[in-house]
Amino acid sequence: MKKILFLLAITTLIFTSCTKEYVEPKYVEVLEEPNTTNWNDDYGNGGTLPPNGGQPVNDLIGTRWVLTKVVSAFATEFPNDTIDFVDGTHYTLNNGAVRNYQLSIITSSTNKDISLYYFALFGGSHYSGQVGQYFVGDGEINNVEFEDIQNPSSTIRAWLIKI
Repeated sequence: MKKILFLLAITTLIFTSCTKEYVEPKYVEVLEEPNTTNWNDDYGNGGTLPPNGGQPVNDLIGTRWVLTKVVSAFATEFPNDTIDFVDGTHYTLNNGAVRNYQLSIITSSTNKDISLYYFALFGGSHYSGQVGQYFVGDGEINNVEFEDIQNPSSTIRAWLIKI
């Protein structure tokens, strides 16, 4: 019985000696919602696209390159043919007919993809290869594997120098 009374006294003492501390609530300031009626005012250029429609600048335009070496299967050739990139989508080979090309940024990569359409030096088909981000500034394309867009098992390695 003494034990029960002792436990009862301790329990009463514990429950009656606890005090609750008051915590002052903190209020968060509510900011006013931005005015979205003039969304283009948030842009320095009034919301218009930059020149070239927002597309990346193509440094290849107006440059001339010499194809110095081509390796296909087991054959190696040294053609020394010139390629002029006339504008953002056209090239000429040895000052001949105008053909199409495409220079694209590769997502999640620092490389670019260059596609040469109807490229006679590679057999007249469409070939695509990955080049480094700064290949134009470096002035060379070394040992790049170009694959036939229509037949990916057909590849050609090429070396070019900007002149």
